[in-house]
Amino acid sequence: MVKVAVMLAQGFEEIEALTVVDVLRRANITCDMVGFEEQVTGSHAIQVSADRVFDGDLSDYDMIVLPGGLPGSAHLRDNQPLIQELQKFHKLS
Repeated sequence: MVKVAVMLAQGFEEIEALTVVDVLRRANITCDMVGFEEQVTGSHAIQVSADRVFDGDLSDYDMIVLPGGLPGSAHLRDNQPLIQELQKFHKLS
């Protein structure tokens, strides 16, 4: 079964993250909102509860979605454990 992680960092673009989650879940594709914290606030002040907190391991996932938004995309870029997981993911594909 396909499993997708949508990464949520403080300041993420809500429409880019939540639309993906909505479409995948409607298609019965397992999709977790993975935050750097339990509660994550988007760039338009919408608070979202993450399904799980990022622990440095995304090996259970087949796809990783990185929503834009500022400063969310900068927080994703600057998180070295996430970058390491993305590099591992890229080598496997």
